[in-house]
Order: sequence, then structure tokens, then C-alpha cells
Amino acid sequence: MFGQLALITILFVGFGVYFFTLRPLLSVEPSGVADPVQITASNASQILSRFAFAERERPGAGGDLAADPVLRDIKAHNPQFRYFIKVRGREFRSGEGTPFFISLAFDRLQKQDLTKAYSGLCLTSTNDDPGGPGRSFLAYSECGGQASYYEYAGIEHATTTAASGSVRLYSKFIWSYGGIFLFTVGAAFVVFAIILLANVLRIRRVAGMARDLDPDNLSDLFPEKGLPLEVAPLVSALNQMIVRVDEAQRRQRFFLSAAAHEMRTPLTVLRTRLEIMDDGRLKEKLISDVRRLTDLANQLLKLMTIGEAPEPLKESDLVTLTGRAVGEREVVAARRGLDLVFEREVTRYTLWADPGLVETAVGNVIDNALSFSAEGQRVVVRLDKDGWVRVRDQGPGIPAEQMKSLFEPFTRFSTGRSGYGLGLAIVKAVVDRHEGAVEIGEAPGGGAEVALRFDPDASSRP
Repeated sequence: MFGQLALITILFVGFGVYFFTLRPLLSVEPSGVADPVQITASNASQILSRFAFAERERPGAGGDLAADPVLRDIKAHNPQFRYFIKVRGREFRSGEGTPFFISLAFDRLQKQDLTKAYSGLCLTSTNDDPGGPGRSFLAYSECGGQASYYEYAGIEHATTTAASGSVRLYSKFIWSYGGIFLFTVGAAFVVFAIILLANVLRIRRVAGMARDLDPDNLSDLFPEKGLPLEVAPLVSALNQMIVRVDEAQRRQRFFLSAAAHEMRTPLTVLRTRLEIMDDGRLKEKLISDVRRLTDLANQLLKLMTIGEAPEPLKESDLVTLTGRAVGEREVVAARRGLDLVFEREVTRYTLWADPGLVETAVGNVIDNALSFSAEGQRVVVRLDKDGWVRVRDQGPGIPAEQMKSLFEPFTRFSTGRSGYGLGLAIVKAVVDRHEGAVEIGEAPGGGAEVALRFDPDASSRP
């Protein structure tokens, strides 16, 4: 918008400069403003006229014309420049060529001495263009028996001083015609820019809120007051959409949570009734199916409750929580012929966390590593001194094309594995709850490595 405003202002200023400045300048010849060559000629005329007047009043009072800086500057820019002066019978000249004084017969006019024959007669004559080369001028004056004459020719180029003076005069003329207009346009542009900048800052504040919007917590709406009228309807529509999306998410979470909760009771009853059946392969299979359904309901409940009504964080020991998660799975690892090892660089690592969620997240990552490992392989759980919990296995690794959907619910990489693909979704929810981080990559020597960090300040610890 600022660029558009600047473009419109430039066009508007150009339009105004033409109609309020250039057009009057082209149609009116300003007083005191002339062509630089004409200014140069006027300077020469002033110098020669002043010299002739001074010599007529008192011989020798005119000074040395050859040393005059103005005439020397004119001569430097105009090699053909010449002048001729005759006062009280004395001649002063520069340059070559026949003076206009002789070619136009002013010498014969002076010899007739008409002012003596006619008492009180004064003769004056000027000619702005008696002949070339270049600009030329002559002035003759005879009164009371005293005559003075001066002329010049050969001015074709302006001096540097005359050119700069002409530019200054033209600048003053332009400002006198268009100054008020230019000042008004400039002031209006500054006001428009300030207003536009204020509106842009408001829009950017809303954009910043949109970037920080938590899709799992849509309770905060965008402010609608103080926004430009053009943007307010868009923000209002976004707020209405956020309200609808939040309501739909709440209904969805409520349905899943209620369904999972209601499933636990009939599943528990069903398992109890299966326990009293006669032993056999059918009984074991049914009990296994019920156990899997119970685990699914528990995982759904866990996923739904994370972030809904979070428990307050409290001081916890990450070494203890990680060791407990490893210890609970050592029997399962031994039964499968796997070597589960817990390594740590510190004996205690204190952080503020929900201990139950942290232990669940670490346990889910370990369960995944065990499920992808074959008999005789090793799973290493390592707690670094900077608070990273790293779980490494020697399994097949994770395909690169499946990295993006790794933490999506119900994502399964192998149809032959048990589970419902909720383990890593729970891990991601727990990490987000603690404002931590999770990284996945290849383990040295093959397999996968999942690294968790629950303390957002862990990287800045000494």
C-alpha cells in the first residue's frame, strides 16, 4: 500500500508541477530572469557603461579595464569578444575589428558637434544588435559638449557565474509559482504516510497473532477494534471461523474422550467374564483382543487429556523418570531376547515437568524401539548432560518419505506390528505441553534414533 501511495503522490506532484509551475513559466517571462548569455551581455554592458561614466566625469577614474575580472571571465569563455570606448577624445579598446563607432558613422556625428549649434540639445542612441559576431550592443550619449560612447560584440557563451545566477533566479521563480502547492503536497504525503504506517503496524500485530495461534487452543480471538475499516471485516470473518473450528474441535475431543471412557467399563466387564471361561486357545485369543482394545481406550484417553486440563508442572528428576521407564520394560526386553541399556552422563537432572506425562513419552519411544528390534539386538537409552533423552535401536530405521506423518495419530509403518499408531502422537503432545523438542534421525551403525527434550532451557544450561 505504501508503494501505491508513493506512486499516486508522485503522479499528483508531477501533474501539479506541470500545471502550476512549468506551464506558467513557459507562458510568462519572469522579471529578472533571462537567458544566461543575455545575463553575460548585461554584465559586460554594466562594466563598460560604468567605466565610460567615470571617465567622462574625471579622466582616469574608470580604472584598468584589462584587469576587470568580469571582462576577463567573459573573454575566457568568448574568444571573439571585443569592446570599444571613446570618452573625452580618448579611446579604450580590446580585440580586433572595425568598431561600430566608425562603421555606423558615429565618428562623423560627433565631429558635427550638434549640441553646440543647438543649445540644450542632448543626443542619445542605443542599439541592441548593431551586428555580429554573437551578442552586441552600443550606446552613444552627447550632452553639453561632452560625448561618451561604448560598444561590445562577440558574446556567444555564458560565463559560469551568469549560468549559476540564472539557475538561482529560475529556482526562485519556480518556487514563487509552485512553492505553496509543493509544500501542501509534501505535507499531505507525510500525513498519509504516518496514517498508513500506523495501519500497517496494526495489521502486522494481527499477523503476528495469527502466526502464534495455537491450533489446539483457539480461545484467543483477534482484536477487531482499532483496525482499518478495509481490514476489519476480514478479521471479523477470521474470528467467526476460529470460533466454529474451536467448537468443532471441542465436540470431536469430547466424543473421542467420552467414547474411550465409556469403552473401559464394558471392556473390563468383558475381560472379567472371559477369565471365568474354561482355558483354551479361544479364551487366550479373546483376552488378548480385549487387552488391545483396553490399551487403545487408555491411549485415546491419554491423548485427549493432554492439554485439556493440564496438571501443574512441578520439580522432577529426569534421571529417575527415565530410569523408571527403562526398568518397567526390562522384563519385556529380556523376554524378546533384546538388550535394553540405560546410560546417563549425570546422576540428577532437575526440571519442571508433569512427571507422569514425561514417563509416558519416554516409555512410548522405548516401546517403539523394542517393537522394531529383532532378537539379539540392542536398544540404548541415553540421558545427555544437556537434558536430551536419546533412544537408539538397531532396527530397519524410518523411511524418509514417512518422516512427515510420523507423529500423526493412527499412523502405522508396518501392518505386522501390534498397536494403533498413537504412541508417537502422545509423545509429540507431551513434548509440546512442555514446550520442548523432539528430533528423529538415523542411529550410528544403522537403525533409528529418537531424541526428546522436555526442558526448553536445557540448551542454555552450563
